[in-house]
Amino acid sequence: MMCGIAGVLLDGKGDVGLYLSVMLRGLQHRGLDSAGVALYRSEEMPGDEFIIRVFTKDVIGALSKISSAIANAGGDIRNIKLNSIRGYSFDLYTVRAQEKDLPQMIKNINATELSKVLSIGRKMDIIKDTASVEELERNFSISGFVGSHGIGHVRFSTESCVDLFHAHPFQSFDHIDVALVHNGQITNYWKTRERLERKGIKFQTENDSELIVHYIIDRLKGGDALNEALKASVEDLDGPFSYIFSTETELGMVRDKLGLRPMVILEGEEMKAVASEENALRLLNKKGVIKNVKPGEVICWKTVKRQ
Repeated sequence: MMCGIAGVLLDGKGDVGLYLSVMLRGLQHRGLDSAGVALYRSEEMPGDEFIIRVFTKDVIGALSKISSAIANAGGDIRNIKLNSIRGYSFDLYTVRAQEKDLPQMIKNINATELSKVLSIGRKMDIIKDTASVEELERNFSISGFVGSHGIGHVRFSTESCVDLFHAHPFQSFDHIDVALVHNGQITNYWKTRERLERKGIKFQTENDSELIVHYIIDRLKGGDALNEALKASVEDLDGPFSYIFSTETELGMVRDKLGLRPMVILEGEEMKAVASEENALRLLNKKGVIKNVKPGEVICWKTVKRQ
């Protein structure tokens, strides 16, 4: 899989969407199958509110069924932003709910057979499609998003199928506000998956990128800090890979022990950024030190709160 990955973290708040769009355009030659971003707001959501991105067939009655699915799980819809594209909708719901009710809410929405939850979080919104970066920008106005950090991906698939649900970023609904973009392959996929499934972890696809998400979350739930979980993955996961893992407050990146997949970072006062190629960082036109991530190296950046 020769994909392109990118991430940006700002010193405070700024044009995260614009910077990711610029970098992904510079990486478009690495994959044309799909494009996507995970974007993080700077503002805190009220403690009982969540944002849910739902992919829906654009048919009569769909909105009513989703509303009922949310209400039947104890949710109260506060706002809906509709976005219809090619006979489908990529709608964004702001919902008041208890976090314990989210699994049932997701189950209810998916059970309508008209809709599927793409992402859920307090700060994070995932936008992805089987489209070019230019089309993603045109359909979702990515560059207008203002926030603290985000990650992005362009995909070239060599193994799993090409559709919306195999597009990146990946997330797990067991741990909100986390996402991953990945370039490469995990060669001990089935062995690692079986171990995680014995713990009760459920997989939605056979994409090895999803495996990394579940692996990291399992480590986090076991008490690891993010940098510890990422370091463990370098030892436990085999194959050529580089990936970026985002949380509400951190951006972490990893390169495999042999350095078989590229990763370059920019560290400056205004922003920190990471990408598969130096060219994508140069396009940002920002001051800072550019250097290669070393084979087996793990780097974590934390967000900065501004009053």
